[in-house]
Amino acid sequence: MQILERSKDEVISKAETMSDFLKMEYLEKCSERFSDSLILQYCYSELVRLYQGRVMYSDALKYLAKLQSLTISPKEKLHLYEKEIELFIKSGQYDHVIGSYKEAIKLTNELGELELRRKVIQFFKDEAIKLERSKKYAALTKLYERLIIWLTDMEKNEFKKKLFEIYKKLGKVRESIELEKKIHW
Repeated sequence: MQILERSKDEVISKAETMSDFLKMEYLEKCSERFSDSLILQYCYSELVRLYQGRVMYSDALKYLAKLQSLTISPKEKLHLYEKEIELFIKSGQYDHVIGSYKEAIKLTNELGELELRRKVIQFFKDEAIKLERSKKYAALTKLYERLIIWLTDMEKNEFKKKLFEIYKKLGKVRESIELEKKIHW
């Protein structure tokens, strides 16, 4: 694919005429060719949006990291960290969530930290609903095990009960017995 465009507006107008997969290829080529930060920001943000829409989270995360490196504003960086956390949760990479969360709270105050924590919990809960609907219980156990550390004591107990039921469905007897001891009935 040949790239003849020279400005951000030209890149945008050409990209709008393409299907999603052609647009992905075109924007990737543009990101390799151009060094202008405005064009790169557009390319990376569009690639993140397109890959996320196609449930290709690892590629979306790759371009999100590149976009973060170009972003200067703390408010924009915080928004990108939120998006990164959401994509880590959707892709099942729960171990990376805490690292992104720690980086994000460096950019905010106490109120912002509480808001971010609330959003992280909501991302986990939204993903849990999807996994429950599709009856992916093994993935749901991993999610609940990671979600519980983010919750208050009352919420923890509620999700421990849900996790207990899933352990029983999966035949994880030892885990269900250990968890049953920790639940306040």
